[in-house]
Amino acid sequence: MTKSMNTEDKNFIEGRRSFLKGTAYTVAGASLATGVFKTVVDTPAVAETKFTPTPKTLSFYPPFSEWDSFSELSGEDWKRGGTGRNGVWSAENPTGIKAIEYMLVPAVCSNCEAACGITAWVDIGDYKASKDPRDLRVRKHMGNPLHPASRGRNCAKGYAVQSQMYDPDRIPFPLKRAPGSKRGEGKWVRTTWDEAMETIGKKMHDTLKSGDELSKKEIMYHVGRPNESGFGHRVLYSMGVDGHNSHSNVCSSGARQGLSQWFGDDRPSPDWANSKLIFLQSSHAADAGHFFQQHAGFIADARKKGAKLVVMDPRMSNSAGMADLWVPIWPGTEAALYLYLVNRIVNEIDPKRHTSYINHEAIKDWMNWDVLLKDKEYLEYMVAQGYISKVPAGETYEDFIALLQEMYKPYTLEFAAKECRVDAKSLEKLFEMFIEAEDKVTTYFWRAGTIGNRGGWMNVRAGVLALALRGCMTGDVGNVGQYYFHEIFVNAKGDAATQAGKKPGAVDAWNELLWPPDFPLSTNEPSYLLPHLLADEEWQQNWHAKGVNVPTKLALYIPRMYNPAWINPDGFRWIDVLKNESKMEMTVNLSPTWSETNWYCDYILPTGLASERHDQHSEATMPAQWLSFRQPALRVALEKMGWVAENPTRATLEAHTKAGLGEVWEEVEFWANIMVHHVDPDGSLGVRQHWASKEDPSRPVTIPEWYQAVFENVHHLSIEAKKNPKYAGSKYPNYEMMRDMGTWLEKANIYRPQERELVEEHGAIESMEIKFDPSSMWVDEKGIARAKVLGTDDEKAMGIKMGDKVVAGFNSQSRKMEFYASWMKDWKWPEYAIPVYPTTKEQRQKMVHIVSQVHHDHMVNENDFALNPIFRLSYNIHTRSVNSKHLMEISQNHNPIWIATVDAERLGIKRGDSIKVTISDTVCGLESGYFIAMAVPTEAVLPGTLACSHHAGRWKLQNTVDIPGFDKKLGVMGVGSPLYEMTMDDKIGTLKPKEGIVAGMMARKDTWQFKEYNRDLDNIWWNGLSGSWQNAVAPAHPDPIACNHAWHQKVSITLAGKDEVIGDIYVNYENNFKIYKAWRDELARPLDSTNTTRRPTQLKRPVWPLTKNAWSVEIKG
Repeated sequence: MTKSMNTEDKNFIEGRRSFLKGTAYTVAGASLATGVFKTVVDTPAVAETKFTPTPKTLSFYPPFSEWDSFSELSGEDWKRGGTGRNGVWSAENPTGIKAIEYMLVPAVCSNCEAACGITAWVDIGDYKASKDPRDLRVRKHMGNPLHPASRGRNCAKGYAVQSQMYDPDRIPFPLKRAPGSKRGEGKWVRTTWDEAMETIGKKMHDTLKSGDELSKKEIMYHVGRPNESGFGHRVLYSMGVDGHNSHSNVCSSGARQGLSQWFGDDRPSPDWANSKLIFLQSSHAADAGHFFQQHAGFIADARKKGAKLVVMDPRMSNSAGMADLWVPIWPGTEAALYLYLVNRIVNEIDPKRHTSYINHEAIKDWMNWDVLLKDKEYLEYMVAQGYISKVPAGETYEDFIALLQEMYKPYTLEFAAKECRVDAKSLEKLFEMFIEAEDKVTTYFWRAGTIGNRGGWMNVRAGVLALALRGCMTGDVGNVGQYYFHEIFVNAKGDAATQAGKKPGAVDAWNELLWPPDFPLSTNEPSYLLPHLLADEEWQQNWHAKGVNVPTKLALYIPRMYNPAWINPDGFRWIDVLKNESKMEMTVNLSPTWSETNWYCDYILPTGLASERHDQHSEATMPAQWLSFRQPALRVALEKMGWVAENPTRATLEAHTKAGLGEVWEEVEFWANIMVHHVDPDGSLGVRQHWASKEDPSRPVTIPEWYQAVFENVHHLSIEAKKNPKYAGSKYPNYEMMRDMGTWLEKANIYRPQERELVEEHGAIESMEIKFDPSSMWVDEKGIARAKVLGTDDEKAMGIKMGDKVVAGFNSQSRKMEFYASWMKDWKWPEYAIPVYPTTKEQRQKMVHIVSQVHHDHMVNENDFALNPIFRLSYNIHTRSVNSKHLMEISQNHNPIWIATVDAERLGIKRGDSIKVTISDTVCGLESGYFIAMAVPTEAVLPGTLACSHHAGRWKLQNTVDIPGFDKKLGVMGVGSPLYEMTMDDKIGTLKPKEGIVAGMMARKDTWQFKEYNRDLDNIWWNGLSGSWQNAVAPAHPDPIACNHAWHQKVSITLAGKDEVIGDIYVNYENNFKIYKAWRDELARPLDSTNTTRRPTQLKRPVWPLTKNAWSVEIKG
C-alpha cells in the first residue's frame, strides 16, 4: 500500500504544505499558509533591496521561487538597531539598513547518517559586483523545508556544518609525507592533485596489472559513515576488486545479525509518529538515535498524541530521563527480559478481552512455523537440548503455539528480575504498557546492548519475537517495518552515462581480510581486526596450509570518513600496522581534517564536507521513500551565475580553489579522473570504460552526466523533471531539478509492503528493487515464487504465493519472518537457530557464545564493574566533531566515569576524584592496561556498572605543522584536541597529556585561515583534558557469530596514584593481541573441510555481486 508522487499528484512544492502546517512561514510579519510571498515591504528604504525585516518564528524560510536571489538583514545589523533606521546601507549612509543577497543552495548534512536536508546561504551580492569568486562566501547553513523527513529542521550537528566549513585548522591543499621521513614523524610537503593521482593511480594500475588473485584483494577502500548511497562500493567493484571495508562491526552488526536471521534484511524502519509505545533498548529518543533529529521529531510527534516511552538502558540517558518508564538493566541480559514478555504473551489470556495476547493472524501468515515443525531432526535436537520435553505430535499452527508455551515458560518474572537486575514492579509495569499499545509498538534495534555484548544479536532475536507475537513487526501504521522498502540506493547507478553503459561485472575474488574464514557468519566486515589479521603471521600460515590464499599485505589502504586508529579497539595495534610499510605499502586519506589516523598516512587529500561535494543519499527514517542530493554550494552558486569551469570534469576543484575555500575536491570527480587518466589510461584493464563519458569517451564522466543517469533510476522523479516547464529543453533535467530542490519524495505511506502483489508492469515484475522476467516465473513446492532477473539467466526468489496471489514477502529464505533460522543449524550453530537464552549458571557456561563478557557472573571482587563505553554525546559526531569549535565547546567535561552513588561510597570515591580503570578479559584472564578518568557519583547508573563514553578523548602529537615553501603553519585539531606525548615499544603503549586546548590555540588565535569566521577564538576556555583514549586500552572482542566487536569491558577501579592524571593511558597491546586470539580460537567455529561455500547464501555479501567461484571454497585437512 503505497502512494506515489505520480503525474496526478499535486505539485511537489505545494505538496509540502502538509509538512509545514504548524511551522508557519512568516514574511514581513505576515503568516502565509502556502509558504509563498504575498507581499513585499514597500518603503523607499528598500526600493533597491527586497528583504525580510522581522520573521516572527524560527521556522522561517524564503519561498522556493526566490532561492536563487533572496535578501534579508545582515546578522550584524541587529546589533546596530535592526529596522529602526531609515535608508539602505552604503558608504555614504553607514547607519542604514544592510541587507545581504543570498542564493540558497540545497545540500545534505554529513554529520550523521540521517541525510537531513540543509541549505547553504551563499552571499552573492559582492560577487555580482566584482565577479571575483573570492567574494563568494557561505554565511550560514539552515535546514531544507522541502525535505519530507527532516522538515526544515536540523540539530546542533547540522548547524555546525558552518564552523566545519571555515575551520581554522582545515587542510587547504593536498599533503604528502616528506621524502625520507617515516610515517608518524609529522613531516609533510605540499603536493598537487595531479601528482597525487599520478602516484596513487600508478600504484593501483601496477597492482591490478598483475592479474592474479591477490591483486584483487590488496587495494582497500575503508569507509566509515558512507553518508551516500552506493558510490563508494562502485569504486572498488569497477576494478574487479574485493576491497570495500566498512565500520559496521563496531557499530551495528550485532543488531544486523539478529534482523538478518529474522528477515534477510538488516535494519528496522519504524513508524514512530503513529505508535502508541516507543520501546527502546537504547538512548535513541533524545541522545543517540541512529537518525537523530528526524527520529526524535517523529517520536515527539507520537508523544504529543499520547504515546508512552520506555527506555531500557543501564544509564539514565536524556532519553531515559524523559521516559514514562526507565528500565536500568544489566548489560547483555536484554534477551531474558524480552523472553519474559514472550512467556506472558503466549501463556496468559487478556483479562479484558478474554482472548489470547497473540496476534494469530500475523503469526500464522507471516512466521515460518511450518518449516520448523517439518524438521523432525531439529525438533529432536530441541528435546535433547532441554528446550522442549517432546517432539510435537502434529504439524499444525496449534502445535507450534503449544511448543512456544512450553519452551518459554521458564522465563518467569522472578527469573527475569534476578537475571536482569531489574525491579519486578518495573517489569510488570512494562508488560502492562506493552500490551496496552496493542500492535502499535515501535523500537529500533541498533547499537546499545546488541553491539556491547557477546551474543548481543540474540537480544534482537528475542526482542523481535516479543513484538512479532503482538503483530508489531508487520510494517503497518504505528509499528515496525524493514528498511529495504523505505530507501532509494542509486548513487552508484549512473552507468548509462559511461562508455560501458552498464554496471561492472561480478567480482571474482574473496578477500579474507574482509571476511575471515574463522567467522563465516560475520554480518559485516570485521574491520576493527584488520591490523590483527595483517600482523598475525601464524593465522596467515594456518590458512595458507589449508589452501586459502589469505593476503599478507595491502598495496594501498584508503580510509575515508573513518578514523580507525582512534575509534577502534586496540588503537596501538592500528598505529603499529599503519607505520609498517611492508604491511600497508601506501596509505591515502581523503579528508580535509587532521585525525589520529591520517597522521600516519602517506597522502592526505582534502575532499569536501557536507555542502562541498556531490552525493545521493537516502535513509529509511519514515514509512516512505525519499532521497537527498548533496552538492558543493560554492560551485553551484557560481554556475548559476554564469561561471563555466575550464575543465568540466574537475569543476568542483576549480570552484573551491577560485572561491578561496582551498584546493578542496570531491570523491565523484576524483575517482572518475584517477580511473580514466591514471589507473587504466589505455583501457587495457577494463576499468576505464566504467568511468569514461559516453558523450565524450576521451574524458571522465561529468557531474551533470552522472547524476542525470543516476536519477533516471527514480521513476517519478524523472517523470516530474521532464515535464516541469522550468527544465524544458534542458540536457540534464533530472540533475537540474535535484540541484534546485535538493530532495525528492518518491513514495509516501509505505505500509505492509510485504503484502504487495507482484504484477507485470512495462514488461517486468519488480520485487525488492530487482526487475524479473515475467515469462520465467514459477512457484516451487514451498510456495516461493522464482524467476530470472530480467535480461540474464540468473534465477532468484522474488516472492511468495499467498492465497491466489504472489506477493513480495520478506527478504528471507522462506519470504516470512524466520523464527527458525534453519541455516544456523547447517553452519554449526544449531543451539541458536531459534530465540533462546540460558536460565541457569550451568547453561550460561555451556551457551557462552550468547552470554555477555560482562555478565554479573564475572564480577567477583568488590571493585569489579561492567563498563559501558558505547553511549553517544548527542552533539558529538563520532570522530568528526574535532573540527567544529561550537560542538567541541558544548561537549566539554562530558566524559567522566559515571559510578552509582552506593558504589562510590562503598569504595571511598568522591566527585572529581581521578580513578584508575583497569581492563581485564573474561575469556583468558589477561589484563590490557588502564586509563585514568574522573569519577562522578550519580543515581543515574545501575549499581555494579560504570559508564564512560568512548566518543571523547581525542589526542594529537603536534600543535602545528610546517610546510616547506609555505609561509603559514597548518594547525592540527586546534579546537578539539589537547597535545599528548606517546611512547610505543612493540609491546607497551602509553599516552600522557602535555598541554590543553587553550594554550595551544591562544598561541595562534589570530588565525591566517578564514579569519572572518574565527574572530572568536580568544573565547576558547576549555582545555579538552576531561577524557581518556579508552579505545586504545580496550582489546578486540570478536563475537563468534556476528563477528562484531563486543564493546563492554570488565574493569576494576582504584584511586589513581599521585603522578597519574586524567588522560593517562597504559596499554599492554601484546596482551591485547593474545586476547583477540583467545576469543577467536576458543569461541569461533571456522570453516573446515565440510564447507564448500564461504558463508550462508542467506547472509548476503554487501553490496556487489561476486562470482560463484568467489563464493566457493575448498578447505584442506
